[in-house]
Amino acid sequence: MMRPVVRIALEAILVSCAGIVCAGGAYKWRDADGNLHFSDQPPLAEAAKGAQGAVEEIALSGDFADVKVTNKLPIANPRHGGGPRIALEHFDLRVGNNVTIGRKFSGNDCSESSDVQWNDGVVDLKNKAAAAVLGERFHNAGYRLQASEDDAPSATADLYLDADLATFKLDICDSRVYSGNGQTVGGSRSYVRLHWTLRRDGEDKPLYSGSSEGAFNGWRSTRETKDVVFKALAAATDNLLGDKAFVDVLNGISAQVTPSREQFNEVKVAVAYGDSGGSFRTRSEELLRTAVTVRTSRGHGSGVLIDAAGYALTNVHVVRADEEVQVILGDEVVDARVVRSDRKTDVALLQFDAKGHPAAHIARSEPHPGDPLYVVGTPLSIKLSNTVTQGILSAVREVEGERLYQTDAAINPGNSGGPVFNDAGELVALSVSGLFSKSGNSLNINYLIPVARALAAVGVNDE
Repeated sequence: MMRPVVRIALEAILVSCAGIVCAGGAYKWRDADGNLHFSDQPPLAEAAKGAQGAVEEIALSGDFADVKVTNKLPIANPRHGGGPRIALEHFDLRVGNNVTIGRKFSGNDCSESSDVQWNDGVVDLKNKAAAAVLGERFHNAGYRLQASEDDAPSATADLYLDADLATFKLDICDSRVYSGNGQTVGGSRSYVRLHWTLRRDGEDKPLYSGSSEGAFNGWRSTRETKDVVFKALAAATDNLLGDKAFVDVLNGISAQVTPSREQFNEVKVAVAYGDSGGSFRTRSEELLRTAVTVRTSRGHGSGVLIDAAGYALTNVHVVRADEEVQVILGDEVVDARVVRSDRKTDVALLQFDAKGHPAAHIARSEPHPGDPLYVVGTPLSIKLSNTVTQGILSAVREVEGERLYQTDAAINPGNSGGPVFNDAGELVALSVSGLFSKSGNSLNINYLIPVARALAAVGVNDE
């Protein structure tokens, strides 16, 4: 007789932290009458006397998730927060379709079981709760892993990490009252195996390729299933960080160095400075025409014209390795090329036909905490171009040695590289990053690159 198949919301566990509380049992024996029994614990001594044959603890290493894994201690970063910046490029669950990944126990003392089947194909786990677990383990060992695009202010990464969750096993059980003591507990256990690939941007040959395992057994505990799964992911990440071959690669890579002026292509950019005589509100129609949407091979970001001859600033993490991109100017799409970039500051200079669009005027003075700011960009979707949000300059911060403005103005993925204006309608900064909760909600702590630093980074600092 075929065992029934159970499908459960596993994606919710990994993506949105919805937990399943459960309990379990893993012993079987036959009583004096030949009846088969299952239980979470061995039978009482009195019952065991009449058992036919020995009490058997069910083997949980094949169809079950209770796989024993040797845990390695992560090798701490000897640079105390230095070393390369690492970005989690891809994080996918890839166990296939119609794959049995474990057992769901039910009934009295969880004596009945059925298969748990995964049938949702490939799931993108980047920017989800599961990815945050990886980022936390790297951070605990002293390494800089950006687990999502907007979870922390960071310059462009030096290295890119791919993680494929290739094997995922999970046993769960509904909560039950155990006979004899009336105790109700929950439990689950999980095993994962991840395949990791580390590479430099734009290079096909990986610097590192390997796998690591992780497991956690919360079978007779009150832990929620999501916690058990996350602990297995944490263990697998620690085992990666305990792999000397992987850590040697990290320690052998130097962070990107800002290029000198001589390394720039010869480009003449003429910027104009404002006189503080206008206002954003009265000039908003003109100022919105200085903002552009930057469309790349991997998505989109924002930018701002600084020279009507066709030069615009954006972020390096928007264009990444692309040498050519597209710029959307109102209803027109034009080809653009990346002519200068500075990874440390996260600023790139684009050149294209501006089609008569005006350039922004640069502010001569910096804003002060409490001053109003206006952020313009293309958040989330290209259909939302020229979105304006308002806030204030909350503070001036030093982040990883870089001077950034902090603002409470709303900034979302897609805003990166877009202009930030003061109350006079003059360009004071570029959007670069924001802090978000694990569920994706903005924490109203967003970061901006001062325009003077942005211009200097790409060799534009003369009037």
